[in-house]
Amino acid sequence: MRRFGQRILLGIGMALLAGCFSFGGGEDLDVDDNQPRLYIVEADRGSVASDFAVERTLLIKPVRVAPYFRETDIMMRVGENQYESRPPHELLTSPQTMFTAQLERWLAKSGLFSKVITDASEPHDLVLETGLTKLFGEARPAYPPQAVLEMQFFLSPAGSESEDRMLLQTGFRVDADINQSRPSEVIIGWKNGLEEILATLELDLKAYFAKPGSP
Repeated sequence: MRRFGQRILLGIGMALLAGCFSFGGGEDLDVDDNQPRLYIVEADRGSVASDFAVERTLLIKPVRVAPYFRETDIMMRVGENQYESRPPHELLTSPQTMFTAQLERWLAKSGLFSKVITDASEPHDLVLETGLTKLFGEARPAYPPQAVLEMQFFLSPAGSESEDRMLLQTGFRVDADINQSRPSEVIIGWKNGLEEILATLELDLKAYFAKPGSP
């Protein structure tokens, strides 16, 4: 995972399926790859935290997705500035809906907040804004197959005037190794990448709230 602002790169190797690892983005398609398939990217935090913060409600705004990744199409990078979708394979819902739900569920189980909401009309203390800037499978011939996911996070206090005062800003990119550049494996790579990103976000938030004077 690449953390924005730091020159750190951690390789994420994953043995996703049986078979040999193949370099190059050339696709070895499933025999039933022409059958319509719908996918969900679901991050599993595991157990719920045993202790929860008191009187610290977080509002999660809908994840802002880069324009070229907003649809349900599963995108593959096939050239330097060229991307292709892989119909009839699609996400079950839009990336905005899917990733907002996963973010809400993960942080609700973290114990860092007394309540996590997505309805801005409800009372809240903090606001988390998120940008999803990369969401594609690497399928260029000169590169190893990977599932790429990049997200940015911005935490600010509640209130129309105070939300411009950033409390915490962080971001991460994961280039998850997969066996082949096919939609089913890209989905698994995104799942693992999302879990890595959300686990690191949770650690960053925990460190921030441990500081004296934090909300």
